[in-house]
Amino acid sequence: MQTVFTAQLPPQLPLLAIALGYSATQASCGIAAMQSEPHTLAFGDCIRWTAEYLRNHGPHILILEAVLSTYHRPDGNPTIRGDFEKGRGWYHGPGVSTYAAALRFLQELAPELPDFGPLPLVEGFLSYKPVKTTHAHDAQRLLEEFARAERFSPCEGSEPICPFIHGIPEIRRYNKPKG
Repeated sequence: MQTVFTAQLPPQLPLLAIALGYSATQASCGIAAMQSEPHTLAFGDCIRWTAEYLRNHGPHILILEAVLSTYHRPDGNPTIRGDFEKGRGWYHGPGVSTYAAALRFLQELAPELPDFGPLPLVEGFLSYKPVKTTHAHDAQRLLEEFARAERFSPCEGSEPICPFIHGIPEIRRYNKPKG
C-alpha cells in the first residue's frame, strides 16, 4: 500500500482529534473537530465518520489517542519508546488495545481517503488522568491542548505501526505522571 499518513506536520492544517477506543458493543471513540461539537461513536462508525469528514473538509492533522509506533530491543523483545511512557508501555496493559485499534483504524480508513496526499498523523498520549472522563471530553482535550502538550519523539530504532505511515509520528503527552 502507498504512503497514506505522514509524521510531517504542516502548521496551517486544522486539527481532527480522536480518542480511539476498541469495543464490540460500546460507543468508545471520542471525536473532536474545530467545525463540530465533540461526540462519541462506536469504532466502525468512527472510521466511516472520519472518512466522510475528511472527504468533505479536506486534509487535517489527525491526532489519535493510540499507539502509532513501536520499539523492540536488539534481542527482539518489546520495550518502552522513551521515559515519557514508563509504567504505560505501548506493549502491555491498555497500550496493546490502543495499538490494535490504531492499526485497524488506519487500515480501514486509508482506502476511504481522497487522494490529497499523505495525511499528517500525531500520537496523543492522554494517560495519567486524575479522574475518569468521557471519550468526547478526551478528544476535545486532544484538540484544545494540542499546541501546549509536551512533545516527544520515540527513541531511535522505533518504527511506525504499519508500512503506510511515512516516518515516526510525534507523541504529544497531555498529562505528566505524578511524582
